[in-house]
Amino acid sequence: MKRIENSIRILIFSLLGLTPITAAFSQTVNDGGSWKTGTPMHNLRATPTAASVGDKIYVFGGMFNWDRAVQDVEVYDSATKQWTVKGPMLKPRWNVVSAVLNGKIYTIGGYFGGGHYASEVEEYDPATDTWRVRASLPVAQVQPAAATLNGKIYAFGGGTDPQGLYEYDPATNKWTPRGHMFERRYGLTGVALNGKLYAIGGADTSNNKTLSSVEEYDPATNTWKMVAPMSMKRCFLSAIVFNGKIYVVGGRSSLIDDSTNLSSVEEYDPTTNKWRFVASMPTARIGLATAVLNNKIHAIGGYNGEFLKVVEEFQPPQDCSLTPPVLSALVSSKTGSQAARQWTIALASTCFADNAQIDGLTLTQTFGAACTPIITSPTTFPLKVGDIETHGEASGVATIDFSGCPNNARFSAKISFSANDGAAHGSKTLNNQYR
Repeated sequence: MKRIENSIRILIFSLLGLTPITAAFSQTVNDGGSWKTGTPMHNLRATPTAASVGDKIYVFGGMFNWDRAVQDVEVYDSATKQWTVKGPMLKPRWNVVSAVLNGKIYTIGGYFGGGHYASEVEEYDPATDTWRVRASLPVAQVQPAAATLNGKIYAFGGGTDPQGLYEYDPATNKWTPRGHMFERRYGLTGVALNGKLYAIGGADTSNNKTLSSVEEYDPATNTWKMVAPMSMKRCFLSAIVFNGKIYVVGGRSSLIDDSTNLSSVEEYDPTTNKWRFVASMPTARIGLATAVLNNKIHAIGGYNGEFLKVVEEFQPPQDCSLTPPVLSALVSSKTGSQAARQWTIALASTCFADNAQIDGLTLTQTFGAACTPIITSPTTFPLKVGDIETHGEASGVATIDFSGCPNNARFSAKISFSANDGAAHGSKTLNNQYR
């Protein structure tokens, strides 16, 4: 019986490309951007799919145990930085992909378990938390890629038709075959950018070849062409578009070698047709999903020898990423009674600043009868103000007891501050501050 159970497990591993990971593949990279740990999901999910609509990320499907799919939908709210569970998918699936069109999220294909591939397409409305069935793919397809382009959804590659491309028109609710890719691609990823589709990586299961190649599809001519390959071969990876560039995240460098789990990240610039390494994820993994929210890439779930609910957030390189952001400070408002005056201290930054904080506040009297103001809150510094977006600001509140000071008292306020774990720091003295 034990041998039969092991054989079933090996069959499932082989189908999904999820073999036990025994070691991590190391790769030297050029630094660029930064990662931090985000809020984990409630459920373990390997091979889920994710999409962002408005100020939320929606995660669908995935596997939480061998041959057992997650049916619940999880939603991440950027305001609360918390995950909540929403209405379940109509059918639980993993190795499913998704695309956003007209504010709706379409979940496409996947795997039901027990050897059953999915052709089903379901449409989710985030506004009403409801589902409806749409036209199925012409073929049952496991682990294809999907992207939205020019008001249509495209599904391409996958386990059943690894060179196929299918176009979905929401007006007619029909799928139409389009031009075939050059390479057979299973476990690929894909995105749309600048009016083109990109099919990235994957593996050719006919010869166990993992791919670094990238193909670009032009819907105007219904043709594919090869563009610059990635620096590494990758299957079971994820990709996302951010600020006009493509980022590929994680995956595995060999279809059959289970020790090649990747944490590395590559950035593709279509204007130069070149790839480069940027900062690696903290957690090497395959079968993850990605989504963009609040100018960050979120790497969600996956598998690295165990099923994961981890979420990690990537701030991609910016124009000023090679130097620390320039921070500045000001007192933007003063409210409350004299005994509990609240000073709102705003920190501004020229670039994204991670985990900004006010490290200290020192008041020196410059005018009026001598008095001693007391900072009652915070009782200790630093005072954390959070992340600052590019050319944005974030603020914290200090409460000061000025009850022993005359009305005409003035002060200089020296504010020290830092961000990016101290890499960006400074201080500013604001003169002529009334109480």
